[in-house]
Amino acid sequence: MRVHTAEDRNRLANDIAESCFEVLAARQDLGEIPCIVLTGGGMGEASLRAMGTHPDGDRIAWDRVRFLWGDERWVPARSSDRNDRLADELLFAHRDVDAALVHRIGSSDSGRSLDDAARAYAEVVDGIDRIDVVLCGVGPDGHVASLFPGREDLLGTEAPAALPVRNSPKPPPERVTLSIPALQRGESVWLLATGAEKAPAVRGILSAEQGLPAAIVEGRAETVVWTDRLALGA
Repeated sequence: MRVHTAEDRNRLANDIAESCFEVLAARQDLGEIPCIVLTGGGMGEASLRAMGTHPDGDRIAWDRVRFLWGDERWVPARSSDRNDRLADELLFAHRDVDAALVHRIGSSDSGRSLDDAARAYAEVVDGIDRIDVVLCGVGPDGHVASLFPGREDLLGTEAPAALPVRNSPKPPPERVTLSIPALQRGESVWLLATGAEKAPAVRGILSAEQGLPAAIVEGRAETVVWTDRLALGA
């Protein structure tokens, strides 16, 4: 595990964007279509904004990048509460992406059930050979995606790629989330945590706290904690 520290959220978001561009460019240089898992939350939002506006992003062929989400709130497709709406506004509005490579999680007004939406997304994820970068915003309680501490029904290591979530401790109560095994398919798992309120979660990650979702998820090649001095308690 590696820790990358910046002075503030904006500098950290730029660092994340620049590192993401390096990964995407390297895969495209090999003739591959790289895949990135996006996240919500404060640092997820800041990272999307940086990826959408940073000048170094101009070297990426954005129509040859595949996008997934770590989780999504079970709300209507046009709801501002959805994580994919953030990506639409902050990233996709500024980059020429291929809609066929943007794999959105189903919505509550799609005509299918929460369980069906989770199964459908699991099929999408299972059909992708390689996931290059997984962005995981870390909550103050150490949750990632919609995998919450104490929810053993969500933390199984043999779970399907995507799971329905009910009775979430954060509103809205229903969601679809990638599972631990799906997140751990990422070559790189990047855990994003800034601010003093995230300090307990960062300590839990660095000490490999048992049962803490953010401490469980690891990348195949690397795991990086992207943080600031406040979250490190420095």
